[in-house]
Amino acid sequence: MTRPGADPLDITALYCRYGDLVLGRCRTLLRNEADAQDAVQEVFLKLHRYRDSFRGESSPSTFLFKIATTTCLNRIRTRKRRPEDPVEELPPAVEATDSVLDRLAVRDLVERLLAKQDERTQDCVVYHYVDGMTHDEVGDILGISGAAVRKRISTFRASLRDAPPPWLAEIEP
Repeated sequence: MTRPGADPLDITALYCRYGDLVLGRCRTLLRNEADAQDAVQEVFLKLHRYRDSFRGESSPSTFLFKIATTTCLNRIRTRKRRPEDPVEELPPAVEATDSVLDRLAVRDLVERLLAKQDERTQDCVVYHYVDGMTHDEVGDILGISGAAVRKRISTFRASLRDAPPPWLAEIEP
């Protein structure tokens, strides 16, 4: 709760209070420590730049979470369009065991499936499945109804059922 007359978007106070939360969110989505730290800086710069768009309808933490998610998803999209290094960063001191390779393969598959979707559907899927949010919570963040979120997720799931098996794409010319 902010003090009466206090700026609800005091950037320094928000960074001190929510910086770790934003960093954790960026780490989860980007899977790269350096990219995550860069994204956190970008999130707080965007918060400062777009502070006038904060209407107080949600908490500052929800506003930050939305900016962080959008920033990270945009970085992932850019990475796909202009890959700099095809080698995926593994966490330090982790051996390349089958379970790590399996997780990397699953993440690669999910990224390829999501890449075929529009940005709003990608946001819905990430918020719902990665963050465990309800349809209504996702709708509140994105400014759409819970039913619209449910429809987008349902359409995404149907596209997965209709898609050829991922291993088939590996062997087709």
